[in-house]
Amino acid sequence: MSDSVSVEPSVELSAAEALRLADRAREAARAPQELPTWYGVTFAVGFSLYGIGLGYALWADVSWLLGVLGAGFAALSGALAGVVSRRGGVARGMAPSLAGPAARAVLLLFAGALGVAGVVHLLGADARWSFGGAGVTAGVLFWLAVTRLNARIRRESEEA
Repeated sequence: MSDSVSVEPSVELSAAEALRLADRAREAARAPQELPTWYGVTFAVGFSLYGIGLGYALWADVSWLLGVLGAGFAALSGALAGVVSRRGGVARGMAPSLAGPAARAVLLLFAGALGVAGVVHLLGADARWSFGGAGVTAGVLFWLAVTRLNARIRRESEEA
């Protein structure tokens, strides 16, 4: 007895229909996918801890810790981005239609974090509070940006 089973196709496709079906499958594979829900939260926590760590390192005058925190945050960011871009077994880049909104989100994140750090510093706080506030602000703004980006992806996929 053989383990293989022959399966007869129940629907016959013409060559043109098969090509259209293959094109639709290819387009679906290239379509942008939403970022997982844990992605925004993980980076929000990461930005917060990074900012708090930088503030503490500057306050305590432990300059070597700045490099360690930067290297750790960069490694974690790269690993998370690699996991997300390759989930589902397909390496995906960013869809060209999302490049503009993503760039604006990054600029908003930096502007917001620097703005909060500046205001907190002007209010007389030390480095712990200034950088901690900047890190938490960056985390919240990143989380909001991921949420908005996912909403845009859902909207575009529903319109298509």
